[in-house]
Amino acid sequence: MTHVGALAVLPPRLLDRIFFQLDAIRDLASFIVTARLVYRHFRAWRRTILVRVLQNELGPAFPDARFLFVFPYSNPADRVRYHDWIYVMAGGGDPGLLTLGELTKLCQTLHLINSMTDIYITAQLASFALHGGGGTPATAPVSRRERRRVVRAFYRRQIVSNAWALTRRPPCFSVHDSNAFCNTANTSTEHGQSLGLLAAFEPWDMQQIDHANIFIRGLCCALVHRAAEVAEAPGGGRRISARQFGHLYAHLNHLVRYLRAHRGVAAAAVGDVQWGRWLPDGQRPHVKFASRYQLLPLLGAWQKNWSLSFPDPILDKQVRDGLLMDDFVADGPDQVPFGWWDALRGRYVRWYGEGLIHIPALLSWENRERRLGMIDLWRGAGFALWDRKRVEALKRLRRFEALQTGWALDCAE
Repeated sequence: MTHVGALAVLPPRLLDRIFFQLDAIRDLASFIVTARLVYRHFRAWRRTILVRVLQNELGPAFPDARFLFVFPYSNPADRVRYHDWIYVMAGGGDPGLLTLGELTKLCQTLHLINSMTDIYITAQLASFALHGGGGTPATAPVSRRERRRVVRAFYRRQIVSNAWALTRRPPCFSVHDSNAFCNTANTSTEHGQSLGLLAAFEPWDMQQIDHANIFIRGLCCALVHRAAEVAEAPGGGRRISARQFGHLYAHLNHLVRYLRAHRGVAAAAVGDVQWGRWLPDGQRPHVKFASRYQLLPLLGAWQKNWSLSFPDPILDKQVRDGLLMDDFVADGPDQVPFGWWDALRGRYVRWYGEGLIHIPALLSWENRERRLGMIDLWRGAGFALWDRKRVEALKRLRRFEALQTGWALDCAE
């Protein structure tokens, strides 16, 4: 009897067990076409099966996927309603029992996230190989934990993008924006206000979002540069306008659609990101576009303003006293990532991304450019997304040799 014939005579209970063991929507799509009985069973129980397989694939990112589903791109034009909406979403937003149509949309979004995750992982491993990591754990296939961290970072980055809605607002922020996004439990109690949208995230969660954002920003900049080159050639295509850049940067579905429609430009742009060739030259259009369209809650200036305007007396004192995180024991889906723990030698800080330059221990201006360079290098390589084995291997490469344990605190010395 063939494997397909064997499937056709399996009892429903065994079919359920097979369905519930699948850990990718892609595998589910392949499995349901293997036999008519399998497809009929799926049709009868598709909602239950889709929920289980989504949970299996996403793991800790499943709540983020559900939250993104109920959190569309915002409209900051009506300030009062906008801030009220952010506060409401910060307090919940659980969609409850998802309908079959809603689950289908979740699968479609996951497909986009998986596409960007594949691009990110391929580009990063290729970059590590270019810098001498070939044949080492630095370029080994990613673990399931690592992939889930990257997937969750892209989900959360889109949540921040939908909340900030950068294409519908001026390039500035108000005290009400700071409140709506960043009020922590302690500052909310102090000021009698609701929790902010980002209050649920620890600094290392924000760092992982920053890693995803750095890649998307670099990729969009590289696309502008490469599209301009194609446009200048005989019979070339169209340039990317400032407005189009904003939509590519703000909406993952726009970005993935563009990458699929312009594969030559996309391949060249990804190569540029691997080498870092999209960086500076302030006169180039892509740099101007990137300056115009930014997710301000991820910037150091936002964090600095937030720390001064909304101090957290309890946490600030703990940080000043040298608050330490638990010792790193093992990589885990909801544990502090090793790359973050290692950079700070286990010390807790509120800062992330380019805001790491504002750690109190680093407030002197001495060697500032060198410190900023180290921070950018670490952010670009996605250190807080990788397992310990890969991080340790990266630190042995010449390119990252300055990023040894505690570098984020020691680089002022």
